[in-house]
Amino acid sequence: MSPRSSGRTAAFDRAAYERSVEAFLAESEEEQYQHRAGLRDELALGPIYARHADLFSRGAVDALRSLVDASGPEADRNRALLAFATDGFIEREVGALTDAIGTAEASAVVIWRGERLPFRAVGPRIGEISGRAERNALFASYREAVEAVNPLRVQRLARTHELATNLGYADYVDLVRVTRGFDPDLLGAEMRAFLAESETPYFAALRRLLARIEIEQGDATLADLWYLGRGSGWDNWFDGRGLMPAVEATLRGMEIELHGQAGAVLDVEARPNKSARAFVAVVNAPRDVRLVIQPRGGWNDYSSALHETGHLEHFLHVDASLPVSLRELGDAAVTEGYAMTFDRLRTEPAWLEEMLGMPAEHAQAFADLSAFFDLVTMRRLAAWLLYELRLHRGGDDALHRADYAGLTGLLTGVREPEERYLGIDSGMYGASYLRCFMLDAQLTDHLKAHHGEAWWRNPRAGATLRGLWRRGMAMSAEQLVAHLGYDSLDWRPVVRQVRARLIGEMSGYGGPNITTRAGTRKV
Repeated sequence: MSPRSSGRTAAFDRAAYERSVEAFLAESEEEQYQHRAGLRDELALGPIYARHADLFSRGAVDALRSLVDASGPEADRNRALLAFATDGFIEREVGALTDAIGTAEASAVVIWRGERLPFRAVGPRIGEISGRAERNALFASYREAVEAVNPLRVQRLARTHELATNLGYADYVDLVRVTRGFDPDLLGAEMRAFLAESETPYFAALRRLLARIEIEQGDATLADLWYLGRGSGWDNWFDGRGLMPAVEATLRGMEIELHGQAGAVLDVEARPNKSARAFVAVVNAPRDVRLVIQPRGGWNDYSSALHETGHLEHFLHVDASLPVSLRELGDAAVTEGYAMTFDRLRTEPAWLEEMLGMPAEHAQAFADLSAFFDLVTMRRLAAWLLYELRLHRGGDDALHRADYAGLTGLLTGVREPEERYLGIDSGMYGASYLRCFMLDAQLTDHLKAHHGEAWWRNPRAGATLRGLWRRGMAMSAEQLVAHLGYDSLDWRPVVRQVRARLIGEMSGYGGPNITTRAGTRKV
C-alpha cells in the first residue's frame, strides 16, 4: 500500500504544519539575507533544515500530495504547501552542496590587473569595459571561475533528479508540473510560438544595436551583450542620487509612501560581497520585508529598484490574517508579475520624462534600448526552458553543455559559454519569470485601460493594486488574469508592447541619425 493510501492524510494537522512553516521561513530568509546582502560569506541553511526536519519528512510530503490529489476547494493552498515540502525534502538532502556552492561563489576571487575582484562583481565589471579585447579577457576569467564550481552543481543536479524519482515522479519536470500547477511542456510549446513571432523584430534590433559598437551579429558574445546592456552612455540620466527619489515619487503618485511603512527595511548601500542580483527577503510578510539592492550605477539600478519595490509593496500589503501558504507561498509568477509591472515603467517614455526629466526624443531612444533588453531576457528564458525540458529528463553531461550553448546562442544571437549550463534555479524558476512577463503585460493593459496611459499618476491605480496585493499569493497567475477579465495567460501582449517601443525594428539599421546623451545613433 502506498503512503498516500495508508490513512496518513487523516492524521495530518495542516494548521500545525503551517505554523511550523512560518517559523522555518523566517529563519531561512534571515540566513539568506545575511549571506546575499554581503553581511556574512558563509551560507548555513543546513542547520536550519535540520532543526525543522519534520517539515520535510517523507510522511509530510506524501500527506500533502494526497491532499492535492484529492483536489477540492483548497487545492491551491495544499499545492503551495506541497511545493514547499517537496522543495525542502530535496534541499535537506542536497543542502550541504547548496551551501558549498554559495560559499564558493561568495569567497571566489578573480585577479584582474592586480585587483582582487569578488566573483559576484566580475559580471558587472565586464559590462563596464568598452575595449573588446580587454572585455573578452576578463570574460575568460569569469568562465574559468564558473567552471570551477560546476562539479558541485553536477552533484547537486544528479541528486535532485534521483530524489524526484524516489518521490514517485516520472522526472523533475513532472515534479514541477504537479507541485507548481502549470505544465512546463505546454509552456514550452507556447514559447516556441513566441520565439517565432518575436524573431524578426528581435534580430533587427540586435543588429542595429551591435552596429553601434561595430560588431557584426554573428560575431557577438554574451560579454558584448552585457556591455550593451550596461548602457553607460545613459548614466547622466540615471544618477544614483535620483534613484530612490524616483521610486518614492512613483509610489506617491498612487498615494503610497515608501518610507515609514510598517515592516519595511530598505537595504540599498553598496557592499563588496553583496549579491549583484537585487532581491527582497520576506522574513515575515507583512511584518518584516527587506528590499536589498547593490548599487552599481546606471539604468539597471533603477530597473532593480523598481522591480524589488513591486515585491516589497506586494508583501507589505498582504492581509496579515491569511495563512502563510496564501501570504508567502504559491505561484511565484504572481509576485514576479507585480514586480515586473513596476520594473517596466522604465520602458514608458512618459515615466522617463516625468521622473527623470528626459526630453521626449531621449526618452523614446532609451525606451527602445530598455524594451529590447526585456526581449533579450524573455528569449533567453524561453531558451532556458526548452533546454531544461531536456536537461531534467536525463542524458549525457557533455551533450547538455553543447545543447545549452547551442540553443541559447541560436535564440539570442550571441555566443553563449557552455560553462554556464548549470546556472539554473530550482523549481524551473525561469518558467515562472516567463509567466510573469505575460501576467505583467496583461496587468499593465488593465491598468492603462482603467486608469489611463500614465496609470502610475493615478491614486485609483494604487487602490487597484492594493486590492490585488491584499490577496497575497492566494491566486495563481492564470486565476489573476481571469480575475482581470482575460481568458488566459498570453505572450502576445508582451510582443505588442515591446514592438511598440522598438525603433525601426523592421528595417534593421534604418532611420535617420540623431544625437542623444547616449551618443550618436541610428533610430
